[in-house]
Amino acid sequence: MRHLKEIEKLAKENHEKVVAWRRNFHRHPELSFEEFDTSDYIAAALSDMGYQVRRNIGGTGIIADLQGAGQGAAIAFRADMDALPILEETGLPFESEKAGLMHGCGHDGHMAVLLGTALLLSQMKSELNGTIRFIFQPGEEANGGAKCVINDGGLKHPDIEGIFGLHMMPDLPCGTIGIKPGHLSATDDEFLIRVHGKSAHSSEPEMGVNAVVVASHVVTALDSILSSNVGPFQVATFSICQIQGGEAINVIPDTVEMKGMIRCVEKGDKMKIRARMQELVEHTARAFGGQGEVEFIPGFPSVNNDGMLTKLVIDAAEQVLEKKEDVYQIERPHLGSEDFAYYQEEIPGVMFMLGCAQEGQETGTLHSPILNINEDALLYGVEIFAAVAMSMCGK
Repeated sequence: MRHLKEIEKLAKENHEKVVAWRRNFHRHPELSFEEFDTSDYIAAALSDMGYQVRRNIGGTGIIADLQGAGQGAAIAFRADMDALPILEETGLPFESEKAGLMHGCGHDGHMAVLLGTALLLSQMKSELNGTIRFIFQPGEEANGGAKCVINDGGLKHPDIEGIFGLHMMPDLPCGTIGIKPGHLSATDDEFLIRVHGKSAHSSEPEMGVNAVVVASHVVTALDSILSSNVGPFQVATFSICQIQGGEAINVIPDTVEMKGMIRCVEKGDKMKIRARMQELVEHTARAFGGQGEVEFIPGFPSVNNDGMLTKLVIDAAEQVLEKKEDVYQIERPHLGSEDFAYYQEEIPGVMFMLGCAQEGQETGTLHSPILNINEDALLYGVEIFAAVAMSMCGK
């Protein structure tokens, strides 16, 4: 790529600013759809670069477009802005200033990388054609931010042809990425199971139907869900994570509630599990004299990377990173979920994992109170995004 040396030069020159952006975001985390100060900060930074900024996209979201010198493709890069309700325990000098809130999923790094990409590409504007859109999205953790951006026309005017995103990954060494075509993550559903019996005093159990007993048999029946309904080479999990029922030790309860998660790669597997759950819950409860019902709360679809765009990202990353071996081909999807998948239901897109492990010290895991990403990873994220942009829109 003939622009690679210029990308590397500008990324290094801008790196100190990118790190400062990340640290500011980290100090001032905000929850989903409450990213008001974050949005103001991003808008000001983009305005300083010369961008016309569109505010309040999907809530607190921001869009800025870079128009190249001539006609060309229209592509987008996305970063999520929200933090988590976690009490930080890193002890960093730029630790969260809001007790109980923390950027514990790397979104501070995502925003910094996207701002760094916007800055770098604005410095190379004369080498670009087409439109490059920068989407700063609210509410990824709240099950819907991407949909809100889409519904507000975030992929229109002009019609965006491809979208790219990254996710910080503390399990991968800094200076590497993980990527695969096809399914990268899971589709997930929350579920709520209600088991109804009949209350009675513990001295007269024959007068009631113990919902705890009924629920216990329902749990046992549901243990067969994966082994009997999902193929051995498919990826899926089923977990009951919460059970609540009863208020007194001498009263047979009439209701028990159970909550948990389904995670699958293929939507078809999820629908099979849903149907089988309803049958097992209803029939098992009835067999023990009670009633059962299931309520599903749909989660994100699976991140499903477009094959051609994945190859383009791999080619760009192999030029940016030191060795081709630093581009890890992920074998199996991970079972976390990501609302980037909503964009991919509309247009082709790619998400990759950006290695950010600290060398010689603990990095923490995603959603942990000690997560501390390696800030050198920000440089690689900016360079890869910029190289992808040049591959699609460069002269």
